[in-house]
Amino acid sequence: MTRRYDVAVMHDFFVDRLVRTGNVGRFAQSLSAKAGAGGGGIHGVPQSEVAGGNAVNLARALGRLGLRVLLITHSDAAHGGLLSGALSGLDLDLRVKNRDAGLTVALEGEVNVMLGHVGGAGDFGPELLEEEDWDSIGAADVVCSVNWAANAKGTPLLVALRKRLRPGQVLFFDPADFRDRLGEFRELLSLLKRGRLVDWVSLNEHEAVASSALMGLRSDGPAPACSQLAAALHAELDVHTEREAFASDGTTLVAAPAVRARPLRLTGAGDVWNAASIYGRTRRMKPTDRLRFANAAARLYLTSREAAPPDRAAVEVALGR
Repeated sequence: MTRRYDVAVMHDFFVDRLVRTGNVGRFAQSLSAKAGAGGGGIHGVPQSEVAGGNAVNLARALGRLGLRVLLITHSDAAHGGLLSGALSGLDLDLRVKNRDAGLTVALEGEVNVMLGHVGGAGDFGPELLEEEDWDSIGAADVVCSVNWAANAKGTPLLVALRKRLRPGQVLFFDPADFRDRLGEFRELLSLLKRGRLVDWVSLNEHEAVASSALMGLRSDGPAPACSQLAAALHAELDVHTEREAFASDGTTLVAAPAVRARPLRLTGAGDVWNAASIYGRTRRMKPTDRLRFANAAARLYLTSREAAPPDRAAVEVALGR
């Protein structure tokens, strides 16, 4: 009998080298000065290496919240141990396709700038999924396809998922930063609008504003962009920002403020936010409560010294419950 899952997630695994630069602009000036002097080392730059990628981050955060998770991703032998170690102890089934891990150098300061080599994340299409995978995907309440931006086969993967999912399954989509593929993303938005391809979309503030512009909508901020995009795409839509989060079904718009924090990291915060939002939906929280729960989870992650997504109890405590 196929095991039931709360959430199935695909597709990307990246090895993230986190470089804590302080002010990214000043760090870039230091690099330029060093290069101008003939090259050499810049010492005293704190760094760490972790398992990352939107799908892996999302699956880990979902598991930490206590959900039953299926993760279908990719890795090579050299990095398989890093991947499995990051997910140990969770109620999570891992399916790994034999493709190179992606590699990212994340420069983290007041903003984060990521230098990526996509590896196997760049051509992860539906042909990689076997019948056993499809059976398991069909046993999940929510199915998540993330990081379309890195995946040249992201649109065929979405189309295949829509065709194979059973009625009642929710298809969640977070494209990640698509701004290097604006023309292709405009085509995807048209497909989403025509075909009701996905049920639920999550965007950050910059992605929401860019999506709105690509669709010719006159949105002057994340709140109107959220409601207008939801109506245009015939999908539920979330937009999360540093200050506030929004959700719309195209008819109503709800919002919840976010408590500002002094972050210890930025990479992965959006994935933690998505995980907590998905958790809230699986537990049938009201939209405003779901947004508050997601805001609290993201803040805990941003301020965690262990760089670990929070468990459910920690989020409840943060909310004073």
